[in-house]
Amino acid sequence: MSVIDHGRTVADLVVERPGRTRVFEQLGIDYCCGGGRSLAAACAERGLDAATVVAMLAAFEGVTGAEAGDDRDWSQAALGELCDHIVSEHHGFLRAELPRLEGMLDRVVRAHGERHPEMIETRDLFEAVAAELDVHMHVEEEVVFPFCRGLDAGTVPEPPALEDSIRAMEHDHDVTGAALARMRELTGGFVPPADACNTYRATLDGLVALERDLHRHIHEENNILFPRAFVLAGVAAA
Repeated sequence: MSVIDHGRTVADLVVERPGRTRVFEQLGIDYCCGGGRSLAAACAERGLDAATVVAMLAAFEGVTGAEAGDDRDWSQAALGELCDHIVSEHHGFLRAELPRLEGMLDRVVRAHGERHPEMIETRDLFEAVAAELDVHMHVEEEVVFPFCRGLDAGTVPEPPALEDSIRAMEHDHDVTGAALARMRELTGGFVPPADACNTYRATLDGLVALERDLHRHIHEENNILFPRAFVLAGVAAA
């Protein structure tokens, strides 16, 4: 069992054991864009007692198998394999879900927007995020991931080109993370109101799944793929 202390970063704790994302998701602790903060700082921001959170993580250490949701340790995978995983699992999910959720949000706004104007802003935020993600995925697949695969093959790209591209991706992640947080705030934690129809409820459920997948997606890039690419390319991390 690994030692869990308040000074370790949230990202390190998740890289060490991916299943810990379940605890952090439950508590609303950001382990992707904000994963560079210490556990103590992340708990303070959420108004949580750090000792209690450490106890929850320690209790989780004894959970195994499907109940723990143990995932593959992508920190040990080849960069090219990690890129393939991100494209097939996360990009594939987004390309299927974004158009579906966009249509559902439009229907919810038409039917409920007058009584629930927060859904109008939610829809607008979602559309901006979806458009940004479409460009983001294209740049990753055409520029960033080929760089990473080249590093695996021993071909080192020009460091400025690699660094600039990755920094742009990290900025996009910050924007997406902020939009997700705002959508969660607007919808009261994606909780349907009493008068919500089945489409309204299904839409909020879809947004929860989108948020969860994007958190894992961004974590795998910000905290695993990009730092390892910088090391192989000889670029100092910011």
